[in-house]
Amino acid sequence: MTEEKVIAIESRGGPLHVMLRNVMRMVPKKDQHDVALQRMLAFRLGIDGESATREYLMRRIRDMIQCRYNGSLYDFLCNTQDSTGTIPANRGTDPPESA
Repeated sequence: MTEEKVIAIESRGGPLHVMLRNVMRMVPKKDQHDVALQRMLAFRLGIDGESATREYLMRRIRDMIQCRYNGSLYDFLCNTQDSTGTIPANRGTDPPESA
C-alpha cells in the first residue's frame, strides 16, 4: 500500500476525533503517541462506537497488566492469544533460535 492511500485518521476533525481523544486518555502514557495505535483505535471507533471500544480497551489493558506484558499496547492488541488469554512467553522478545 502506498502512503497516499493511508487515511490519516488522527489528523481529521469532527466527532471521531473527539471520541479518539477521549479513548486515548485510557492508554498508558508510553503508548499515547503511537500513531499505529491511534489509527487502530480510530478504526474500531468507526466500526464499534465509543462505548464498545472503551470496553474492549479496558479489558485488553487489564489482560496486559495481568500478563505483565512490557511491550507496546499496539503489539499486545495485534498479537494472537493462546487459549488462556495470555500472550505466549516469547512474544515481544527475540525470535526463537532456529536449529
